[in-house]
Amino acid sequence: MKRLISMLIILVTAIQLLAACSSGTGVEPTTTNPTSESAQTTQAPPATTAPAATTASTDPTAAPTSASAAANGKPIKIGLITDQSKALSLYGSQEINGFMLGLEYATNGTMQVAGRPIEVIVKDDENNPERARQLARELIEKDGVELLQCCASTSSALTVIEIAKENNIIAMIDPAAGPQITGSNFNRFVFRTGRNTLQDALTAGPYMVENVGKEFVQLAPDTDFGKGSAASWRSIIETNGGTFVADDVFIPADTTDFTPYLQKLLDAADEKQAKVLMVTWAGSNFPRLFQQMQEQGVLDKLTLATGFGDNVTMPMVYADAVGSVGMIAYHYTLPKNEVNDWLVEQHKAKYGSYPDLFTAGGMASGIATVRGLEATKGDTNADALIAALEGMSFEGPKGIYTFRKDDHQALQPMYMVKLISTSDPDAKFFELLQERTAEQTAPPVMVTK
Repeated sequence: MKRLISMLIILVTAIQLLAACSSGTGVEPTTTNPTSESAQTTQAPPATTAPAATTASTDPTAAPTSASAAANGKPIKIGLITDQSKALSLYGSQEINGFMLGLEYATNGTMQVAGRPIEVIVKDDENNPERARQLARELIEKDGVELLQCCASTSSALTVIEIAKENNIIAMIDPAAGPQITGSNFNRFVFRTGRNTLQDALTAGPYMVENVGKEFVQLAPDTDFGKGSAASWRSIIETNGGTFVADDVFIPADTTDFTPYLQKLLDAADEKQAKVLMVTWAGSNFPRLFQQMQEQGVLDKLTLATGFGDNVTMPMVYADAVGSVGMIAYHYTLPKNEVNDWLVEQHKAKYGSYPDLFTAGGMASGIATVRGLEATKGDTNADALIAALEGMSFEGPKGIYTFRKDDHQALQPMYMVKLISTSDPDAKFFELLQERTAEQTAPPVMVTK
């Protein structure tokens, strides 16, 4: 623990850490408390300058996917799948809030595109990829949705994009960060506004090798996300001159006793001279993992490199790390633009809290959806939307996002920050050190088919 406290550098993995509790997320009960079927139809919060103008409907015949539907002003139904009740529910709450505010912002509060009202049906995948697959099918076949938005979990997103491909509809992905989504598992119906773990690694990896150490060992959850993140960091660190002196340690995501896995890290430090511990994690048990690393002396032997996460987690985990520097995908205090100003103001007014780690990504997803539909004049046909979205740039809460034609990954700014507080009442935790541009953090194209 001495090295953690004295160390002025803690650098970030792609994962952002989920809080053990979800208090203060600002999600309204009508949006996040699932029914017995874990589904709601919802609409954006009222705008300050223009009223929301849509009435919820669950008629599965209401929104045929065709140019005629656009011409006739039929509702556009969007199915939003995310975790509302399990380990990633805090992220799911941020995703929902951001997406609805993004739709409101992009439509100037009307919740209409080309004369078509927008309806959003939210379903809880319970952090279960097979349930996500089932829900995606139900949304399309029973509820008549024309577009999908998901997911908090990479594993869930990988199943949903398969269903999107089978049904020729667009799936907009945020915040799931596994590189597979726009890499080895990519299909032309996928567009991602969220950053992926390669962008995280490109933001901080070179800095880590130069300023922290060159001998690494890595810990990650044994999930699609964890494996993808570990591969991203290994690739970027090795490219920049670092080495991994031991095999990656993958841990079941529901682990509560980390002792046997932490022993592998201690062995890497003692026997192979590992200096830096790269931790990737996502889940409500991160505080327990962190506590056991302290208790078992892991942090006395290895310098921890891990993520600046959501506003709830920061006081729980990083109280002893003030002064550290690292990377973060988004914090409400960092971007300086009108879209983020609007998001902060409206989120505070609507939910009584500030936007959090993945709220901005949800908003970007909502904005991108509307901009694509504006270009097609309300037509949700996949070919029309793909043509509109490929290469499209749009203004979002982090600045300019651009969907790369090769893999539909949104290139976007990223941030290096210094942790200055974990107790500020307005969650002003960071000092901006550097905004890394979309070009500087553009990941390699990983599409394999």
